[in-house]
Amino acid sequence: MIKKNLPLLLFLIISLVYSQGQDCNCIDELDTMSKLIKNSKSYKTQIKKEARESDFNVWKEEIKREIANDSLSKFFCVGYLQKYISFIEDKHNQVYFIPDNITENVPTYSKEIDTTLKSTDQVSGIYYAGSDKVLVQKENDTIWYGITLKSDSKEWKKGKIRLRIEKTANNNFEIFEYFQNGLLFYQKNIEILNGRIHSTFWNKSNNYFFNKNFKDNFTYKSINSSFDYVGIKTLRRTSSLMKEAATFYENNLEKLTRENLIIDLRNNGGGSINQLKPLIKSLKRNKTIRKIYVLINFKTGSSAELATLALKEDKRTIIAGENSRGMVAYGYGNNSFSAKTNCLKYNVVLSTKRSGKYGRYENIGIKPNFELDNKSDWIDQIVKEEIAK
Repeated sequence: MIKKNLPLLLFLIISLVYSQGQDCNCIDELDTMSKLIKNSKSYKTQIKKEARESDFNVWKEEIKREIANDSLSKFFCVGYLQKYISFIEDKHNQVYFIPDNITENVPTYSKEIDTTLKSTDQVSGIYYAGSDKVLVQKENDTIWYGITLKSDSKEWKKGKIRLRIEKTANNNFEIFEYFQNGLLFYQKNIEILNGRIHSTFWNKSNNYFFNKNFKDNFTYKSINSSFDYVGIKTLRRTSSLMKEAATFYENNLEKLTRENLIIDLRNNGGGSINQLKPLIKSLKRNKTIRKIYVLINFKTGSSAELATLALKEDKRTIIAGENSRGMVAYGYGNNSFSAKTNCLKYNVVLSTKRSGKYGRYENIGIKPNFELDNKSDWIDQIVKEEIAK
């Protein structure tokens, strides 16, 4: 009897699994995320310890309403989950998803794309990020979409939405940004100023003086008779990189004899501050250097920010550039908490360690003493500033 009905049983089981998969929705994933987030160190210190569970639940209901009112919420779901956990000031808490098929997982703008319309506000217009070009077009009083016009990626066809920008009730901006690999990233409290969406690469002038693409992990060069330069691409804590760093410092620290030094930490996402300690110790003994400029940008994060703050303890140090990423108050220690959401299988990584000393920098970042613009090379701006003095 069992053998006779086995095909029917298998059919019913497969049908049940399939129907459950079809029932996946963003509200369910939000409910799952609200349980998972309780495993993070920052939830325990900011929500549980401070008895803010009620406030966090109110925020969750607000996110539910936003999801329900967004016709494109199935595409922006992981962004809404990121927005939900952003209530907690901890950028090490992450939820993300990289789709296998970008075309199917990214929305297409359904209205006419008119690039001849003149911009009537500070947000609208044509923006560039490397080889990608979008039209940021106002949808209503509070929402703009960044619509693909051109890309060197075949999957980013004209009309695909790369950005969703919203003006919030407190007149700040928040953004859902699709990276070229399909990963969706949420940011709050961003500035849109002087033709650039700050904390992103998108800008109207197609200039990237704030960016730095290092060829090597470690770089030394003499800029001129007054300036030495050290560039550090990463602080990743692998044995090979630690050895490479040790060799670099052994060969180059004695060359730092000019009165000004630039330490370039742009795009450095962190790793281990131990990698930089030989440089910090050497600088304390080096009395020839009069000024130490530390270059940071919006992608300088985590241990690279800790390194910046360690260097800042030296009175000769001037932080230059733009606000760093703001990812310093928490970390993963030896192990992060990792999981997946139940239905859509989003990746979840949560903090397990706290550094209470740097809470004021979380999300905001380290503010530079000397702000640099996107009109010319940042190294040149520093050198010219020093010459002008």
